[in-house]
Amino acid sequence: MENAMVLWLDLGNTRLKYWLIQDDQIILSDAKEHLKAPNELLMGLLRTFAQFEPSFVGISSVLGEKINHAIAATLDELGVPFEFAKVNDKHPMLTSRYDPSQLGVDRWLQMLGAVDLMRQQCVVGCGTALTIDIIDKDTHLGGYILPNVYMQRHALYAGTQQIGVKQGRFDDLSLGRTTDDAVNHGVLFGVVGAVASVQANYPNFEVILTGGGAQMLKPHLNHIQVDEDLLLKGLQRYFC
Repeated sequence: MENAMVLWLDLGNTRLKYWLIQDDQIILSDAKEHLKAPNELLMGLLRTFAQFEPSFVGISSVLGEKINHAIAATLDELGVPFEFAKVNDKHPMLTSRYDPSQLGVDRWLQMLGAVDLMRQQCVVGCGTALTIDIIDKDTHLGGYILPNVYMQRHALYAGTQQIGVKQGRFDDLSLGRTTDDAVNHGVLFGVVGAVASVQANYPNFEVILTGGGAQMLKPHLNHIQVDEDLLLKGLQRYFC
């Protein structure tokens, strides 16, 4: 796809993110919450995309067959070839010991965007779920999936009688002195502790945070990198 204008689309559980790229340069990029209506958001973006006349659209989607069918119908209106990425556990850059039918394409592409044949890595996807994946050079060994801080807080409120539904920020690991603070600090403490435990168990592995919640965790962890665009980099590697 050398010299061609291409569009990379990442359709996550909460956000639609895209890159328009030509000659390895990002011409246009954005990330928008789709509020459970990704196809409607995409329809609103078609006019913008059409102005750049992309020659190909590569897509990562975790939204399921029904929504993907609607996305495909919308992209037909753009009049250019498109394709949905799929997990390839025998990819020349990255093989996996994980059951490919159980591996989400978003996790797979994040790893593919990070993989370096000279390094051992831990990729932490900070999205609707927190995913932790261990890569030994060119091999995915496996990983963990946890609820993110928002899901944990919601589950706690839903399962208790005396803790009222409140909001609040996740930015502090100190001891809470109110119930609200104890909840917010506690769920953040749990997520940060999980990543720190993996660091302790795999001391020679570089930790890379990616996804919309990466900046939230960054201040509370040591010796980590942040790359919020790993999935789109992986999408580019997958098709190119």
